[in-house]
Amino acid sequence: MSEIRKIAVLGAGNGGFMAAADMGSRGYEAVLYSRNPEKIKGVANRGGIEVLDIDSNPSGTFGMVRATSDIADAVKGAHVILNPVPYFVCEDYARRVAPHLEEGQIVLYLGKGGASLDWAKVVRELGIKKKVYLADCNTLPYGASRKGDYQVRLENRTQNLIVATFPGKDIEYVGDVVETLFPSKLGYTIRRGQNAIDSILVDYNAITHTPPMICNAALIESGDPDFHLFGPKENSRSVVRIIEKIDRERMAIGQKLGLKQYALEEEILMVKWNPHGEEHVLPLYDAIHTPFLEVCEGPFTLDTRHLTEDIPYGLITYSSLGRMLGVPTPVSDAVITIAETLLDRDFRSMGRTVERMGFDPGWSAKQLSEYLHNGTI
Repeated sequence: MSEIRKIAVLGAGNGGFMAAADMGSRGYEAVLYSRNPEKIKGVANRGGIEVLDIDSNPSGTFGMVRATSDIADAVKGAHVILNPVPYFVCEDYARRVAPHLEEGQIVLYLGKGGASLDWAKVVRELGIKKKVYLADCNTLPYGASRKGDYQVRLENRTQNLIVATFPGKDIEYVGDVVETLFPSKLGYTIRRGQNAIDSILVDYNAITHTPPMICNAALIESGDPDFHLFGPKENSRSVVRIIEKIDRERMAIGQKLGLKQYALEEEILMVKWNPHGEEHVLPLYDAIHTPFLEVCEGPFTLDTRHLTEDIPYGLITYSSLGRMLGVPTPVSDAVITIAETLLDRDFRSMGRTVERMGFDPGWSAKQLSEYLHNGTI
């Protein structure tokens, strides 16, 4: 790819605001798109986005950002299209963007792994023949909170990111670009996934959001203004034990596919792949309690993406892959059932199963790996 100049950011939530501000402050031509003009009115008026520090004070960083609600305008000439939105609207964005895609563009979904499969499905259905590169990251590159019409609070940068592509054989080309956008000088470590299952499995949100949500259901519903999902009183040792069990189930799925997996406490500390990292791995309880996480307020309702996204598009995906590959997922299944009961919702009927990802549940692990790498079987 030639020099990256224009970056389109599709979605004006927490991640979208921070991505646009970050790219704009670093000299890229950043364009922020929202389906709702009101969400970006402040950005349009100010000509950009101000970044606040962890204490919500001005950090001195201001990203020059152009705001638009014209999708064709947003993506025209963009070298990279970033799509940091909740997973359940991913396909809608793909359908809006696909007719305007240009040869050689990279689409990078940020927030939950495996979205490249959804984009590929839409591109196929709409008969788009141009060569575009479809990729996703296992989580947002930032912990951030939108504050007002033109400000965003940066809580931390997610130093360890896994990028994957569909088909997997495109990873080297895309990986080089992702390492440019999220460089090591800003603290990022980019791991190139073997295929889209790599980014699906290391879903920090599905692993860490769901247990404290269900275990603190009464406290959340009470509206306690001092509630912090990752606070020490909310995320007790027994709650972290549930997180650990879910983590080990998803590790077993990856190992069945021949994908190298690291325990969540290793993921947090980046020990195994960072040659300059410490050799001592903290217990998960100690690793998961950091000031960057504990500062995040809320949520103050059960009807939030911490359950409505992370159950159907996270744990149900683990459960479905487990059934396909013969890997038991009893703790994930239990958390799914409790969440469905709490919200009186059938997440299993709407969840991201192997069938919805385009996999034949009768495929062997070898056949699934071949499909993920080549895009065909």
